[in-house]
Amino acid sequence: MRKILSTIFLIGFLLSFVTNANAEIKVPSKVGNIYVQDYANVLDSEDTQTLIQLGKKLDDTTSAQLAVLTIPSLEGNDIKEYANTAFRKYGLGNKEKNNGVLLLYAKKDRQIRIEVGYGLEGVVTDVRSGNILDQSAIPYLKKGEESLAITNTYKSLYNVILNGSEKTGHTSSSTLWDNLKIFIIIAVVIGIIILDMMFFNGVLTYFILNLLPALLNSSGGSRGGGGGSSGGGGSDRKF
Repeated sequence: MRKILSTIFLIGFLLSFVTNANAEIKVPSKVGNIYVQDYANVLDSEDTQTLIQLGKKLDDTTSAQLAVLTIPSLEGNDIKEYANTAFRKYGLGNKEKNNGVLLLYAKKDRQIRIEVGYGLEGVVTDVRSGNILDQSAIPYLKKGEESLAITNTYKSLYNVILNGSEKTGHTSSSTLWDNLKIFIIIAVVIGIIILDMMFFNGVLTYFILNLLPALLNSSGGSRGGGGGSSGGGGSDRKF
């Protein structure tokens, strides 16, 4: 009897392990610029560049990061769970402010979602994000105009986040602090180079110059990052 129960328990354990493995959410890794990850190939080149420019501008101005991720399929996963997992993997937003937003589009599933970080839930509310999808995305997706739908939705979110940040006073203080940090870094680097030339014949400078390309490549398009805290705020739609 014990052997039978042990066998049943073992089979049940193995089945649950296999089920969990199949249900694992596999989010594609970031490639290039954090603001646009178009794995479903729905964006044309012009719209892609437009969104990247908007993303950089919003990041520089408010420290908020707005990213779009398109995928061929959710592979049976719930879109809310997938969006939350992707949001955390990409670390969207500032670490202290958690001010990231992810626009997720699953092509084959005909679903789209806006995932909002904790720091922007008061700006991009559930109601507002739902209205944006209803007005800027769904009408165009139904007509097969995917690139236009994604671009319009991104622009609507951009305006809401930018206006919300200005009202809460994050814009000017964030930009001032970012500029100050750049100035401090430049001053420190110049100081190190001068001391290196005086006492070490430029050995350290040569090392830094050789290391710099690798550091720049590894930084990708994510300038800030470190956030990624999202509690499921936002909205999603099927069409």
